[in-house]
Amino acid sequence: MSDLVINSDKNEKKLEVNSNEKPLSAGSIFAYGSGNFASQLSWTMVSTYLILFYTNVAGIAASAVALIMLIVRVWDAIFDPILGGIMERTHTKWGRFRPYILFGAPFLVLFTILTFSAPSFSPNGKIVYAFITYLLLSICYSVVNVPYVSLPGVMSRNGNEINRLYAAQLIGMTTGMIALNLCTLPLVNYFGNGVEASGYQKTATIFALVALPIFFFVFKTSREVVTVKKENTVPAKEAMKLIVKNKPLMATTVYTIVSMIGMFGRLGVAVFYYMFVVGRFELITLFMMMQVIVGTIIMPFTPAIIRKLGKKNTAILAMALQTLAMVMIFFGDPTNIPFLIISHIVYGLGYIAGPCGSGMTIDSVDYGELKYGGRPDGTAFAVQVLGQKIASAVGASLGIFIIGLFGFVAGQPVTPEIAKGINISVNLVPAACFLLSIIPLLMYNLPESKVEEIRKELKIRNGEHA
Repeated sequence: MSDLVINSDKNEKKLEVNSNEKPLSAGSIFAYGSGNFASQLSWTMVSTYLILFYTNVAGIAASAVALIMLIVRVWDAIFDPILGGIMERTHTKWGRFRPYILFGAPFLVLFTILTFSAPSFSPNGKIVYAFITYLLLSICYSVVNVPYVSLPGVMSRNGNEINRLYAAQLIGMTTGMIALNLCTLPLVNYFGNGVEASGYQKTATIFALVALPIFFFVFKTSREVVTVKKENTVPAKEAMKLIVKNKPLMATTVYTIVSMIGMFGRLGVAVFYYMFVVGRFELITLFMMMQVIVGTIIMPFTPAIIRKLGKKNTAILAMALQTLAMVMIFFGDPTNIPFLIISHIVYGLGYIAGPCGSGMTIDSVDYGELKYGGRPDGTAFAVQVLGQKIASAVGASLGIFIIGLFGFVAGQPVTPEIAKGINISVNLVPAACFLLSIIPLLMYNLPESKVEEIRKELKIRNGEHA
């Protein structure tokens, strides 16, 4: 990295001046983090309950559900990078990313409600309706979430501030997940009054009404200070080339996809394990939120842990902890509730990796900007969000496929063989994913000291000041 070393005293003085960036206010960081709380009221609702809603409420066959999710992910593979490129070329008085949050949020909450609606159509009509609403929901989620996760990289050049923003984002995520898991099934039962379809629709409507003003709040309070001039915008056909040859970014993307397959795959079918293997319906909420509570508690300490270990090592530690937890649950006694609680606490400790993936993405984008001269940050985060959605669909589809392979049919008794399949799907498959995700992490080669050097170079080159 000799091309990144600053030798002259003159440049060293410039580095000193430009590195004194004003810290973001606590209010600004809180406001940004609240956006992920709002996102969970849509996407975690989908990740956690949509398969159950489709199979047990709408009456759609598990094979059809798996096919719907995979087809939508194929569309995402086309749409999300295009969206990222469009955002990079957006220049408004509000910045490049914030306008999409403002105008996309109303459609996101609308299609969340429609996705959790079950019209009295024919069996094929239900499949078509589910496909269309889920596809449009996925598009709206991209329009809102790609710019949202991109914002920290343009709100500050300071690595510590970026870590604080992503920690706040993860706190928003975990508190949103807690609120959703605490409230969803009780609200479904209350508003449904014996009619689950009505309960899910009304619950989704309530969540939508809560989420919408929060998205507007994020738009209002966020500021984009890292800008790209029109003449420096990366051409669309070059953006993906820059991403593909950016080795740290590719390693981060693979890590994100593989680990998220484990996380979202488990999330999508975990309810089946608690209902049919543990057999304690009244404890579903406890188990669904146990690891999230632990994650919320440790999340404020994550920036300090990252400063001590670095993003790469923090992520490796987290994947090791989550692998251990899944193996413990797989081989453990599902009727031993204290043991399950301890295992879920260990799993929750793995949430320390929360800010690492997005943080490494920004580090890799900065690396690419200096090395190759272009900053395709919108496309980079579009690819990351695409990876998350692919992981969500592949994980959930794989999970429900494995359960179906062992003979699960909604409404039919669960045999020991089916319970074995559920255990494999919910615990063993995620363990394998978490373990495999360590491989791309070992290939990631941007330590924090190198990243700070890169950012100092970029400030000088771009003429940025505190």
